[in-house]
Amino acid sequence: MKTYTMFGLALAALCGMEYAPAQDAAAGKLEAVVQMGGKKRTKIQLAGAQGENILFAQKGTDQLLSQPVSGCKVFYIMTPADLASALQDYRSDDLADARKKLSACRLKYAAYAALPGNPSTTAAVAEMDCCARLMDWKALDEVCRAFPGANSLAGPDKLRYQAAKILAKLKDPAGLDAAKDDAAKFIKGNIKKMDSETYAWMRYIVASSYAAKVPAAELQGGISEKNQEAASKAVDNFCQCVMSVHGNIWPMQKDALVKSLHLLYAMPGVKEYAARNRTILSAGAWNGGPADFRDAVALAYMMKNLYEMSSADPLIDELAGSFYNAAKDRKAAAEAEAEGGEEKKEEAK
Repeated sequence: MKTYTMFGLALAALCGMEYAPAQDAAAGKLEAVVQMGGKKRTKIQLAGAQGENILFAQKGTDQLLSQPVSGCKVFYIMTPADLASALQDYRSDDLADARKKLSACRLKYAAYAALPGNPSTTAAVAEMDCCARLMDWKALDEVCRAFPGANSLAGPDKLRYQAAKILAKLKDPAGLDAAKDDAAKFIKGNIKKMDSETYAWMRYIVASSYAAKVPAAELQGGISEKNQEAASKAVDNFCQCVMSVHGNIWPMQKDALVKSLHLLYAMPGVKEYAARNRTILSAGAWNGGPADFRDAVALAYMMKNLYEMSSADPLIDELAGSFYNAAKDRKAAAEAEAEGGEEKKEEAK
């Protein structure tokens, strides 16, 4: 380990900081690009941080210098290799591996959490997303509680963090109604500012609260009249959760789709009509079925063919086979109309 000169100790004392030696490799060394005063931009290796002050060794010496970030014209931390690897997994939707790597980075670089653009906070934001997408509410709650630099968050990251704390309440089924109320307030107050995935989280909370009002026995035997409104609201909010992420189907969205399908299937008359119509339907049979039946079949067809979810639940294939594609009838009608036109032309001759 390096020795430190009295000059370095004096600088730390003048800044009113507790003196700290350079971080070792295990704690995470970082490089930053800085421009101080009238000097040129330069790359430095950070030796540590004390609040918003950076510590670094003077080039070519063992002297430890201190500089408040606010005094730098330019300051940004270069992304370390381990965080870059974790973010690549995250962006590739390799969520399980990404979460492990991101958690390690969050802890490794925690000493820099007060600095702008620090890797600990960057890792925590992505780790938070992984926990939400994987529906690990307990882990999400733990990340939110230990979030580095939470007070310095701004913009979309701040909203995402606030939303994640509400989403983490799903770890306690007894608190679903309170979570729903919090989500509704959050949507009302931030509808123009939140991104689409944050909106999806809030809709999933609302949907989960309504879905919980439908007893498991009714999903098997049929939803009672008093619970049909809750079931409809659950389906509506689950579908908003899915559609708002523009085709990104993570475990949360898969869960929303499967739960919607079973809620629709348990609506009055749907199971009975489906039992009588196990093949592709005619226009008359399709239009004559209950609206919830048509919604269930259309949803199953989309889950099978668009999202490739057949393996998620046997009900998907069972219902998708009854889908009526009006495009085929329109094509047949157009061909018949064209043939009729040709016949009229021949008769006119």
